[in-house]
Amino acid sequence: MCYDKARIDWLEEMEGFALVSDDAGRWAVATTGTQNVPSPDKPIDISSIFWIEADEWKPSIREAIDDAMKKYKKYYD
Repeated sequence: MCYDKARIDWLEEMEGFALVSDDAGRWAVATTGTQNVPSPDKPIDISSIFWIEADEWKPSIREAIDDAMKKYKKYYD
């Protein structure tokens, strides 16, 4: 299996996780923050605020997802 597919599959399963760019070339998988409550019936406008610690920023999307996978493996295996 292509490891990129495994990364995306994992991220899709993690409700509430968000892949975020800081617009300076760094990436993180955000797991904490706040937003308005989504509708189960249809998509709505969402306003989200994420808390991302400095050491969570990674230079690539792959590294950000890999870091999150390692960090949260113990909780979701």
